Amino acid sequence: MMEPVLYIHPAKQGVHFEVEEGSGRAYGLLPVGAAALVNRLRREGIGVRGLNYAMEKALRPGFSLRDWLANRQGVRIILVDLHWYEHCYGALEMVEFCKETLPWAWTVIGGLTASGFAQEILENFPAVDVIIRGDAEQPLLALAQRLLRSGRRAGGELPDLQGIPNLSYRREGKVVHAAEVYVAATADLDELDFVHLDFMDNERDYLRHEYLVADLEKTQQALASQPYLGRWICNARGCIYHCSYCGGSKDAHKRLASRPGLVTRSPKRMADDLKALQAMGVHQAAFSYDLAELGEAYWRELFDEMRRQGVKIGIYNEFFQSPDAAFIAELARAADMEHTCVALSPLSGNERVRRLNGKHYSNERFFDVLEALNEHNFYIFVYFSLNLPGESEETFQQTLELAEQVYDFYPSRLLKILDTVHTLDPFSPMMLSPEKYGIEISMRTFMDWYAYCQNTMKGSREARTEAWRGFTLKDSQARRLRQMADAWDAARVGKERSWWLVPPSW
Repeated sequence: MMEPVLYIHPAKQGVHFEVEEGSGRAYGLLPVGAAALVNRLRREGIGVRGLNYAMEKALRPGFSLRDWLANRQGVRIILVDLHWYEHCYGALEMVEFCKETLPWAWTVIGGLTASGFAQEILENFPAVDVIIRGDAEQPLLALAQRLLRSGRRAGGELPDLQGIPNLSYRREGKVVHAAEVYVAATADLDELDFVHLDFMDNERDYLRHEYLVADLEKTQQALASQPYLGRWICNARGCIYHCSYCGGSKDAHKRLASRPGLVTRSPKRMADDLKALQAMGVHQAAFSYDLAELGEAYWRELFDEMRRQGVKIGIYNEFFQSPDAAFIAELARAADMEHTCVALSPLSGNERVRRLNGKHYSNERFFDVLEALNEHNFYIFVYFSLNLPGESEETFQQTLELAEQVYDFYPSRLLKILDTVHTLDPFSPMMLSPEKYGIEISMRTFMDWYAYCQNTMKGSREARTEAWRGFTLKDSQARRLRQMADAWDAARVGKERSWWLVPPSW
């Protein structure tokens, strides 16, 4: 039987892009909550078929989206995610293409970016029928049930959607925002299935895409033979921090999802998910929130439950701050270390710049953590940022020095060092309080990020400059990003196994 609902993950570049040299990153990772939303519908008997368009084009360059859609004439609802700002253009073009091809289907979008710009999107893009703001599990199920029962088809007024929380839509030509608000609690998150992707075309290829490890040679060997499989899963929503660059900070979650703080999934349910992934042959589970930040009682209970259930799986964890040695030792004991990897983000070699941007630890403390990780042979990523507030050509010399010290200290086969160039995140502290960070911003509206995506589809040397980043330092003489990027690349000579180039794409 034909599924009445489609879920499509768009490419940054839109519908008509071709994968070719210099085409830029399509950003094929699904939002971590997408599977849970779809699986909630499926649990209630609503069939869903999924497509990762960004990945599909890489797998099959001749893939025809029009033909794929045309073979689904029974579809009534099309879901397109707009979580990360990098998909502002691609998601809306996808919605417009779907509406053109299947004009009777209702189109629904959601995610943090869609939530923050719901009014503007509905005013400017008539192909979008409904936006779900904030947490979507209960609203999407209620919406899908009401639309499928209504018997109506797109092209006219939506059926009565009153009483369904978190919705934004048009009624009689005017944008309406539901007054009712739904915010997920632990009990809600524990009921969700974040694991299974069997509704997606080419599920196993996608699981290969989610595997992360710092050893490039190991990854290449895996791709050439038996592929390693990874899966991102949710262990918490919200945040307790206000990192300058992050559109998922504590204040952003409060603004976009009415979430006042952090809500976690229970350790028991997390262990159940890890057991299910292990049974599927998945080698590594990646956590959406830093496990160390959930507290010792939480992670000890999770590790104990993993041992009780006989779970031994690789874990990818991004440290928000600096973890204790006790956590590192227990993670090494609980996880499959062959497939375990962690990430640290000192951002800058200058401690003042690091604190300004939300990381509260010293260089001395950073090396204490590296020593503890080295003791247990962890694969690690170390992230710096070329252009965050406060980073000048002078402080960047400290960043280069710190990166070189890390390279000299940590085994090269276990290490990947990266320096990225940030774009202004919607609703990040940098956007909301630019004066605090000594910056001037040039992106404020949805159409600003839409234009950014249109103009950064392909790789370019300009990606290593201030161009299309949405902000500059007020002190315009403090740095020249192209020269800083070149200096980073020059310092890489002789360290190529562990030290990565500044990316040539956005």
